[in-house]
Amino acid sequence: MSTYPAYNFGSTAPKLDIQPSSPIEVIPGAGRLGQRKASSPVLLLARVLIVGILIFALIGVVRITLSSAAVACALEAKEISSSISEAREVGSDLEVVQSTLSNPTRIKAEAASIGMSTPAELEFFDLSGDVVVCDDAGNLLLSGSVDAVLSGAQG
Repeated sequence: MSTYPAYNFGSTAPKLDIQPSSPIEVIPGAGRLGQRKASSPVLLLARVLIVGILIFALIGVVRITLSSAAVACALEAKEISSSISEAREVGSDLEVVQSTLSNPTRIKAEAASIGMSTPAELEFFDLSGDVVVCDDAGNLLLSGSVDAVLSGAQG
Protein backbone atom coordinates (compact mmCIF):
# COMPACT_ATOMS: atom_id res chain seq x y z
CA MET A 1 0.00 0.00 0.00
CA SER A 2 1.14 3.50 -0.74
CA THR A 3 2.25 6.02 1.86
CA TYR A 4 -0.01 8.63 0.37
CA PRO A 5 -3.56 8.99 1.63
CA ALA A 6 -6.30 7.97 -0.80
CA TYR A 7 -7.88 10.67 -2.91
CA ASN A 8 -11.54 11.40 -2.55
CA PHE A 9 -13.62 12.75 -5.34
CA GLY A 10 -13.75 16.50 -5.14
CA SER A 11 -11.01 16.79 -2.55
CA THR A 12 -7.63 18.32 -3.02
CA ALA A 13 -4.49 16.27 -2.99
CA PRO A 14 -2.00 16.79 -0.20
CA LYS A 15 1.08 18.69 -1.18
CA LEU A 16 4.29 16.70 -1.21
CA ASP A 17 7.45 18.14 0.18
CA ILE A 18 10.34 17.02 -1.97
CA GLN A 19 13.58 17.06 -0.11
CA PRO A 20 16.63 17.74 -2.20
CA SER A 21 18.80 14.66 -2.53
CA SER A 22 22.52 14.71 -2.26
CA PRO A 23 24.37 15.79 -5.39
CA ILE A 24 25.97 13.16 -7.59
CA GLU A 25 29.57 12.57 -6.77
CA VAL A 26 32.05 11.55 -9.46
CA ILE A 27 34.80 9.22 -8.39
CA PRO A 28 37.80 9.38 -10.68
CA GLY A 29 38.92 6.08 -12.12
CA ALA A 30 39.35 4.11 -15.32
CA GLY A 31 35.74 2.91 -15.57
CA ARG A 32 35.25 -0.35 -17.36
CA LEU A 33 38.84 -0.45 -18.49
CA GLY A 34 39.95 -0.38 -14.91
CA GLN A 35 37.71 -3.32 -14.00
CA ARG A 36 39.14 -5.54 -16.73
CA LYS A 37 41.83 -7.87 -15.61
CA ALA A 38 44.85 -8.48 -17.72
CA SER A 39 44.64 -11.78 -19.66
CA SER A 40 47.38 -14.21 -19.09
CA PRO A 41 49.10 -15.73 -22.14
CA VAL A 42 47.75 -19.16 -21.17
CA LEU A 43 44.12 -17.95 -21.35
CA LEU A 44 44.80 -16.25 -24.67
CA LEU A 45 46.35 -19.43 -26.05
CA ALA A 46 43.38 -21.49 -24.78
CA ARG A 47 40.91 -19.15 -26.48
CA VAL A 48 42.80 -19.27 -29.76
CA LEU A 49 42.98 -23.05 -29.53
CA ILE A 50 39.23 -23.37 -28.85
CA VAL A 51 38.38 -21.07 -31.77
CA GLY A 52 40.72 -23.06 -34.03
CA ILE A 53 39.11 -26.35 -33.01
CA LEU A 54 35.61 -24.94 -33.64
CA ILE A 55 36.61 -23.68 -37.09
CA PHE A 56 38.24 -27.03 -37.92
CA ALA A 57 35.10 -28.91 -36.78
CA LEU A 58 32.85 -26.62 -38.82
CA ILE A 59 34.95 -27.16 -41.94
CA GLY A 60 34.84 -30.93 -41.33
CA VAL A 61 31.05 -30.95 -41.00
CA VAL A 62 30.64 -28.93 -44.20
CA ARG A 63 33.04 -31.21 -46.09
CA ILE A 64 31.27 -34.38 -44.92
CA THR A 65 27.88 -32.92 -45.85
CA LEU A 66 29.04 -32.01 -49.35
CA SER A 67 30.71 -35.39 -49.83
CA SER A 68 27.58 -37.30 -48.81
CA ALA A 69 25.46 -35.17 -51.15
CA ALA A 70 27.87 -35.91 -54.01
CA VAL A 71 27.71 -39.65 -53.31
CA ALA A 72 23.90 -39.56 -53.21
CA CYS A 73 23.80 -37.73 -56.57
CA ALA A 74 26.22 -40.24 -58.10
CA LEU A 75 24.07 -43.18 -56.95
CA GLU A 76 20.93 -41.56 -58.32
CA ALA A 77 22.66 -40.88 -61.66
CA LYS A 78 23.74 -44.54 -61.83
CA GLU A 79 20.14 -45.70 -61.21
CA ILE A 80 18.83 -43.39 -63.91
CA SER A 81 21.50 -44.61 -66.33
CA SER A 82 20.55 -48.24 -65.70
CA SER A 83 16.85 -47.38 -66.18
CA ILE A 84 17.67 -45.75 -69.51
CA SER A 85 19.64 -48.83 -70.59
CA GLU A 86 16.71 -51.10 -69.65
CA ALA A 87 14.27 -48.89 -71.56
CA ARG A 88 16.48 -48.97 -74.66
CA GLU A 89 16.68 -52.79 -74.51
CA VAL A 90 12.90 -53.09 -74.16
CA GLY A 91 12.47 -50.64 -77.06
CA SER A 92 14.79 -52.70 -79.25
CA ASP A 93 12.87 -55.88 -78.37
CA LEU A 94 9.57 -54.20 -79.21
CA GLU A 95 10.92 -53.03 -82.57
CA VAL A 96 11.88 -56.62 -83.41
CA VAL A 97 8.44 -57.91 -82.39
CA GLN A 98 6.69 -55.14 -84.37
CA SER A 99 8.81 -55.89 -87.43
CA THR A 100 7.96 -59.59 -87.16
CA LEU A 101 4.24 -58.95 -86.69
CA SER A 102 3.97 -56.48 -89.57
CA ASN A 103 5.71 -58.75 -92.11
CA PRO A 104 3.29 -59.08 -95.09
CA THR A 105 4.24 -62.74 -95.68
CA ARG A 106 3.37 -63.64 -92.09
CA ILE A 107 0.09 -61.72 -92.29
CA LYS A 108 -0.93 -63.59 -95.47
CA ALA A 109 -0.07 -66.93 -93.84
CA GLU A 110 -2.08 -66.10 -90.72
CA ALA A 111 -5.04 -64.96 -92.84
CA ALA A 112 -4.93 -68.18 -94.87
CA SER A 113 -4.81 -70.28 -91.69
CA ILE A 114 -8.11 -68.78 -90.49
CA GLY A 115 -9.79 -69.13 -93.88
CA MET A 116 -9.33 -65.66 -95.36
CA SER A 117 -8.35 -65.15 -99.01
CA THR A 118 -7.84 -62.27 -101.41
CA PRO A 119 -10.99 -61.13 -103.24
CA ALA A 120 -11.59 -62.14 -106.85
CA GLU A 121 -12.45 -58.61 -107.92
CA LEU A 122 -12.27 -55.18 -106.30
CA GLU A 123 -15.08 -52.69 -106.02
CA PHE A 124 -14.80 -49.01 -105.13
CA PHE A 125 -17.42 -46.65 -103.74
CA ASP A 126 -17.56 -42.99 -104.67
CA LEU A 127 -18.41 -41.08 -101.51
CA SER A 128 -17.97 -37.63 -102.99
CA GLY A 129 -21.65 -36.74 -102.60
CA ASP A 130 -23.47 -36.39 -99.26
CA VAL A 131 -24.93 -39.80 -98.52
CA VAL A 132 -26.10 -39.15 -94.97
CA VAL A 133 -29.85 -39.55 -94.60
CA CYS A 134 -31.77 -38.21 -91.58
CA ASP A 135 -35.29 -38.94 -90.37
CA ASP A 136 -37.91 -36.30 -89.44
CA ALA A 137 -36.45 -35.92 -85.90
CA GLY A 138 -32.95 -35.24 -87.26
CA ASN A 139 -31.51 -38.63 -86.29
CA LEU A 140 -29.16 -40.37 -88.71
CA LEU A 141 -30.61 -43.33 -90.59
CA LEU A 142 -28.02 -45.98 -91.35
CA SER A 143 -30.28 -47.91 -93.69
CA GLY A 144 -31.10 -44.75 -95.65
CA SER A 145 -27.41 -43.89 -95.93
CA VAL A 146 -26.56 -47.40 -97.18
CA ASP A 147 -29.35 -47.24 -99.75
CA ALA A 148 -28.03 -43.86 -100.93
CA VAL A 149 -24.51 -45.30 -101.32
CA LEU A 150 -25.77 -48.36 -103.20
CA SER A 151 -27.97 -46.35 -105.55
CA GLY A 152 -25.02 -44.02 -106.29
CA ALA A 153 -22.73 -47.03 -107.01
CA GLN A 154 -25.21 -48.64 -109.42
CA GLY A 155 -26.10 -45.46 -111.26
